[in-house]
Amino acid sequence: MLVPNSSIPRPARPPFLRTTLACLLLLAAIPVFAAKPEPPLRIPLENFGFQPLPAQFLLNGSSMLTLHYVDDKHLLLTFVVHRLIPRLPDEPEDDQDLMVDAVLLELPTGRTLARTSWHLHDHAQYVWNLGHGHFLLRIRDTLTTFAPLANLATREPFAQQPFLVSAERRLAALIISPDADLLIIETVKRNPPTPRPRAPILGPTPPPSPQLTERDRVQINFYRIRSGEDGGPVQLRPAGAIQTPRAGDVPASTAGYLAVVDQGHQHWAFDFHSYAGKTDELSPFDSTCRPAPIFVSHSEFIAFGCRSGQSRQQLGGFNMRGEEMWEQGLFGDFIAPSISYAPAGGRFALSRIMLHSSFIADQPISSDQVSGQNVVVYQTGTGKQLLRADCSPVERAGQNFTLSPNGLALAVVHAEAIEVYNLPPLTTKDESDLKLARSIAPPENNLPVQFTGLATLSDSDPEAAGQPIPQTPSAANTPPDSNQPASPNQTPTQSSKPTTTETKTQPPPESETKPATRNSQTAPPPAATPDPASPSAGDTPPEQRRTPPSLYSAPDDKHPTSPPANPPANPKDPPQ
Repeated sequence: MLVPNSSIPRPARPPFLRTTLACLLLLAAIPVFAAKPEPPLRIPLENFGFQPLPAQFLLNGSSMLTLHYVDDKHLLLTFVVHRLIPRLPDEPEDDQDLMVDAVLLELPTGRTLARTSWHLHDHAQYVWNLGHGHFLLRIRDTLTTFAPLANLATREPFAQQPFLVSAERRLAALIISPDADLLIIETVKRNPPTPRPRAPILGPTPPPSPQLTERDRVQINFYRIRSGEDGGPVQLRPAGAIQTPRAGDVPASTAGYLAVVDQGHQHWAFDFHSYAGKTDELSPFDSTCRPAPIFVSHSEFIAFGCRSGQSRQQLGGFNMRGEEMWEQGLFGDFIAPSISYAPAGGRFALSRIMLHSSFIADQPISSDQVSGQNVVVYQTGTGKQLLRADCSPVERAGQNFTLSPNGLALAVVHAEAIEVYNLPPLTTKDESDLKLARSIAPPENNLPVQFTGLATLSDSDPEAAGQPIPQTPSAANTPPDSNQPASPNQTPTQSSKPTTTETKTQPPPESETKPATRNSQTAPPPAATPDPASPSAGDTPPEQRRTPPSLYSAPDDKHPTSPPANPPANPKDPPQ
């Protein structure tokens, strides 16, 4: 007769076995809970008098809202305010005036420590992070610096120090290296504004005159910069000038620059050209379009490529030893990628504006085409994604998010508040990768910046006569117009003319609203990289495939000692 199984006595499990199984189940559950980020710290924007901004302005590339870390415990928030604007004498016809408030706030309390206002004259990017608490401010074609936290004990925390002025040429792009030690300024010939047609007394208004495409060559000036921690003036040293056919991103550091080598059959490689004349062959990279490399530290860079067609949906990480550290796909249709860097923590944050369908880059876009803006924080050495967060309102200029200098926090503007996320600490492997990356960084040099195949402009060259002029504290103490620094919680001194006008609401011209290139926050457009060197200079012939070598070994006593860490009109979005 069959006996039911339930009637068969079973031996009891030993206590130690039950304990072991419980521990294993607990350990298996830990990663699930650890994968969820902590709720962010929320600081409502209404606390600072923030008012909603026109979505179409932000989608066209207007810089109207920025967020930057001053140090790991303080943020700098700036935003356009609706306020009467002082009318200036001899104001150019193409001015698009707006008022911007800047607020220094403390974390985690969100307390306002200092505040000021700036009178700007266009919708292009106006503030950049120079690291160590220093910032760069652009008003028209004049650049000044300020350090609000270092000057907090004074009557004018936002006091401006003279820096650079471009009197004969118009600023077209401004790029700061991830470690904030190299400043790249791109300028074009200053053309007078097109006169506005007068409306006839009778009859229809004539159409506006067509705008001609800029055909003048772009002049690129390089400056080595260093920001001290004591709040003193930022040190500036000219490092050379070149001319190129167009404005764009320049993958350069204080030691050299990256060049893209076409090996044929959709195989590419990267060369690092030192300003001393040495060429190092780096890793190959497969892409159906020309890759766009971008430095994220002195010794590491990322490159955007294509898996098929011309859509940049491939991202790879590389180092100066000739290794491709990782590679992964970027899914979905997007525009306006921009980056915030934290080299000291071995991390970077990539923002993308996601679309419902494919889109032609460098064209105006409407709200119904956008599905959102997200930010992903990456560990540079491994490509591991540490956090994903959303931003709103969507801003094509890409300055509505920022990484802390130590790479342990991400702050974003979202849902009418500043949200601050804590990131996981560095693992033992992360610290090891970071130490290795610092050891293989090319040695810093003070040689002039030179590009293969492009002539370097000398100081006596007539073309270089219009380059931006470094300013010293003995020069004018403030930029022109009515932008005298204000005391905390006060607006600047007004113009002598009391006449005021309302904020202008016409969308900015396309030439002033292109999305920003990197930063402290920057976007990877088609690089303005010089043509690849000839095979005699060390590049592999197109039909040969390069193998990843181990090339660079920096002398132990020549490691860079500079501290670790977008343009009036900005470079274009990468083709989608």
